[in-house]
This record gives sequence, structure tokens and C-alpha cells, in this order.
Amino acid sequence: MYKLVTASIFTAVTLSGTVSTVWADTSLSGKEIKQMISGNTTTGERMKRAHEQESLSKGVIFKTYFKANGQFVEKGDAFGPARGSSFAKHGVWRVKKNKLCFTYSDSIRNKGKQMCSKVTRKDNGVYHLIDGKGKVNRVWKKIQPGNPYNLK
Repeated sequence: MYKLVTASIFTAVTLSGTVSTVWADTSLSGKEIKQMISGNTTTGERMKRAHEQESLSKGVIFKTYFKANGQFVEKGDAFGPARGSSFAKHGVWRVKKNKLCFTYSDSIRNKGKQMCSKVTRKDNGVYHLIDGKGKVNRVWKKIQPGNPYNLK
């Protein structure tokens, strides 16, 4: 009887550990980040910085094409609820210490400033980009092959 109870408890603990691992958020490695975005386009939301509101629901819809050569082009939705800029922004990207780093070359606010984020895959299939303070600053809802929106 003692062996049966011990075996049952061990099995329950093992299975519950497995289930929680399956549903846990997953931080991507640098290699995974690079393979996922290089030559592809992400679509999602980024935090609207005006008035420092902490809500992604009031974020700016954006599309970013990550060229395989380390350059990127990003365009916001000027007609969305947050009215982002319709002008394309350009810069360079790279993966550094398992984080995705952006440097904008033509942004008024962030020109020349390197910003790095940890990329986390959520159990609902979206990706969160988390800054150095632990805050989600972008959410990728879709990743498409190539440059389907012809971003330039």
C-alpha cells in the first residue's frame, strides 16, 4: 500500500509539472529570434507613449519588416484608434545576449538609441517584447514570411 501511494504521488507531481511547463511562457533564445524574424514581417501593437499610459489596447498598430541584412522598416497605422505615424521608420536590428535590439536611424524620438527587448512566446500564440524594466512594450500578433506589405 505504501509503495502504491508513493508511486501515485510521484506520478501526480510529475504530470502536474509537465502540464505547467507546456502552458508556461517561453523566452526565445537569440538563435530562435533570428530564425523567426529574419526576412519576415511582424504585425502587432506597440505602447503609445503619450501620457505614459500603460495600456496596449490604446497602442499603435504597426508592421515591421526585418530584412535578412540586419536592416528593418516599420510603419504604423495612421488610421487606427491611436493614430500612429504613417511614415516609415528605418533602422538596424540585431540579436544580442538573447535579446532583440533595434536602433532607429530616422526616428525623431529614438534616433540612434539602441533599445533591446526579451522576446517571449505566450501560450496564446502571440509574442511579447519585454524591455529592461520588465514591461511589455510591443506585442507581435502575426509573423508573415517575406515582405507582404511591400514596406520600403
